[in-house]
Amino acid sequence: MDIKQAIQTRRSVKHYDPAHQMTEAEVNELMEHAILSPTAFNIQHWRFVRVKDAEKRQQILEAAWGQAQVVDSSLLLVLCADLNAWEKQPERYWQHAPQAAQNAILPAIENYYTNHHQGQRDECVRSASIAAMNIMLMARGMGYDSCPMDGFDFDKV
Repeated sequence: MDIKQAIQTRRSVKHYDPAHQMTEAEVNELMEHAILSPTAFNIQHWRFVRVKDAEKRQQILEAAWGQAQVVDSSLLLVLCADLNAWEKQPERYWQHAPQAAQNAILPAIENYYTNHHQGQRDECVRSASIAAMNIMLMARGMGYDSCPMDGFDFDKV
């Protein structure tokens, strides 16, 4: 499926076949493409939590006010972000870049994020959102429907 077709045919679906299971190869392929999502300064703020445990899914179902897709979908991902990723060895993201690029970008990261809490939060939301879209489009390209979900008690989840 080409990208235009994936965009045109992607739908937010709430009902899933609980008997269907994605293969590990499919999940790996999906996640390999998720991590190609762009992020500011290549910091990769996003974190993906795959919830496989049925008991955990049940707890999330309760925190999601009974939305069945939490337990019926073949893959449940909780997308999170690390507000402090920018200060956790950012040089690792730039280790293969030319030294001149490293010399320019690494101080820029520190200058941008230090004491800029709103910027940290905004970038985490932006990065996770872009990753979510990559996941949904890739899933569609693989023949799966998906749905972003924010109807849940964040603290309980």
